[in-house]
Amino acid sequence: MRLRFLEDQEVTLFAAIPVGILAGIVTTLFKDALEASGLVMFHKDADIVLIFAGLALAWRVVIPALGGALAGALLVAAQRYARTESLPSEYMEAVARGTGRLPVKITLLRALASFCSIVSGSSVGKEGAMIQLAALTGSVFPSSRADQAVGDSNMRRMLTACGAAAGLATAYHTPLSAAVFVAEVVFGALAVQRLMPLFLASVAGTMVSQWRGGLEPLYSGLHIAPDLLQQPHLMLAAAGIGVIAGVSGALFMRANTIARNAFGHVPGGPIMRLALGGLLVGSLAVVVPEVVGNGYYTIQTILHNEPLSVAVWGVLLAKLLATVISMGSGAVGGVFTPSMFVGAALGQMLALMIPDGTATPVLPLVGMTAFLAATSQAPLMSILMVFEMTLAPTLLLPLMIGAVAAFYTASRCQTLSLYSVVVERAQASAAAERARGLRLAGLCDPTDTIIDPSATLAQTADKFAETGTRYLYVVDAGGALRGAVSIHAVQRAQRDGADPALLTLCDASFPSLTPDSRLRDALAIFSEHGINRIPLIRDPASRELLGTVSKQRVLQEASCLF
Repeated sequence: MRLRFLEDQEVTLFAAIPVGILAGIVTTLFKDALEASGLVMFHKDADIVLIFAGLALAWRVVIPALGGALAGALLVAAQRYARTESLPSEYMEAVARGTGRLPVKITLLRALASFCSIVSGSSVGKEGAMIQLAALTGSVFPSSRADQAVGDSNMRRMLTACGAAAGLATAYHTPLSAAVFVAEVVFGALAVQRLMPLFLASVAGTMVSQWRGGLEPLYSGLHIAPDLLQQPHLMLAAAGIGVIAGVSGALFMRANTIARNAFGHVPGGPIMRLALGGLLVGSLAVVVPEVVGNGYYTIQTILHNEPLSVAVWGVLLAKLLATVISMGSGAVGGVFTPSMFVGAALGQMLALMIPDGTATPVLPLVGMTAFLAATSQAPLMSILMVFEMTLAPTLLLPLMIGAVAAFYTASRCQTLSLYSVVVERAQASAAAERARGLRLAGLCDPTDTIIDPSATLAQTADKFAETGTRYLYVVDAGGALRGAVSIHAVQRAQRDGADPALLTLCDASFPSLTPDSRLRDALAIFSEHGINRIPLIRDPASRELLGTVSKQRVLQEASCLF
C-alpha cells in the first residue's frame, strides 16, 4: 500500500510538468488574445485605462454596457448546459469537493464571457478566466492512473490543481505564491505531498510565460530604500495600513453581498444585469477612467508616484464602487488585481501624509498585501505574491506586519473570504470548535419516562405501554435517580409470575451524565451501550434527574466533527 502511494506521487510529479506547460500556453494565448482584441477594437496597443481616457464620453458608457450584455448572453448559454451537468463549474469546488473534473463547454463559455467583460472595461481581473482555463488543462489531461485513483489520493484533483497553480503563476510571474495559494486556499493545508507537484507546475507555467514576455517581475524598476528596517515609523505605518485594510476588506466583502442581492432583483436575467453593471461602470469612467480594467496600470502609476486623473482618494472610491458593481452584476473575472489596487491606493493615501517621501512605494505595496490578505483570508499567499512581484527582500518585514494586522482585523470584523471554499472551511472549523466545547445542558429535554420505586409490576407495565420506551427511570420522592428498569426485565418477571419490588429489577449502574459533560462523553456512552437516551442528573451527589439527552441530537451536533 505504501509503495502504491509512492508510485502515485511520482506519476503526479511527472504529469505536473506537462500540465504546467499546457496551462502556461493556454493562459499566454488568452492574454495575447486580449491584447489583440484591444488593438483590433481601438486601434491602440495600450492599457485599457489609457484607451478609455482617449475615448469620447459616450463611448465610455456604451462599450461597457454592450460588453456586459454580450457576456450575459454567454452566461445564459452556460446556464443552459449547467442544468444537465453534474460537475461543478468552478475549479475550486472541483478540487476541494469534487473529482477534479470540469465541464468543458461551460468552462469555455464562462471564459468567453469573462473575455467580453475584460475587453469592454469591466472592473475585474484577467486572472480569473486564465486560472479557470489553466485548471481545465489539468482536468482533461490524459492519464489512466488519475482516472483510476480514488479518495484523498485522487490524482485528477491534483492535476486540476496543478493547472490552476500554473495559470496563476503565468498571470503574475509568481510561481511560489501560486503554489501556496492553491495549497492554502483550495486544499486548506500546506501538505508537502501536495506542494511538490504544485511547485513543478507553477515553475513550468512561469517559464512558458517568461520565454514569451521576459524575465522581469510584474512590478519592476521600483526604488525601495535598503535601510527600511532602520525606519521604525514605516514599520508602525505598515501595522496601521494593515488595520485599515482589514476594516476596509470587511466592508468591501459586505458591499459585494449587498450588490449581489440588489442586482438579483434586476429583471431580464444575466444579460440585463451585466449590461446595467457595464453601464454604471462606464458612467464612472466618464469622470475617472482609472475605474476600467483590472487596475494594473493604475497600480504602476501609484507605485511610481505619478499623477492620476483625480486625487488618489477619488480614484479609490470610484474603483471600489466599480469593482463592487462588476462583481455584484455577475461579471466573470478575477479579483486579485482589483483588490491589490484598493490596497495600493489605501497605502498611498497614508504615504502622502509622511513628509520625507520615503513611504512610496513601500506603503502602497504593504497595502496591496494587507488588503489581499483581508479579502482572501490567505495571509501567507498574499505576502509571497507581492514579494515575488517586486523581488525586493527588504519588503518582507513590513509586508508580514501588514498582512498579519489585516488578517486578524478582518477576522475580528467577521469578514468572509472572496472564495466560497475558504468560507465553508472556516464555518466547518467554527462549528467543530463549538461542538467540542458544547455542554450537554443545552441539549437536555424534559422526560416523563419516570416511575416511583414503590410502583407495582402491573403499574410499571402500564407505564411502558403508555410511553412506548425501552427504559423507565426510577426516581424517588426527592427527585433523585435510583437507576433504570428495562421493559425486558419487567416482561421476564411477569412470565415468572413473580411481583418483586421495582428496585430489585432496577439497574442502579445505568449510565448518566451531568450538565457539564461534553459531547465526547455522550458519544462514548452511546457507542458502548445500546441506548437512545442518557439521563442527565444535576450532580453525582444529589443525582436529581433533570431530563434526558437523545442520541439523535448528540449525533446531529457532533456531525461537524467527522
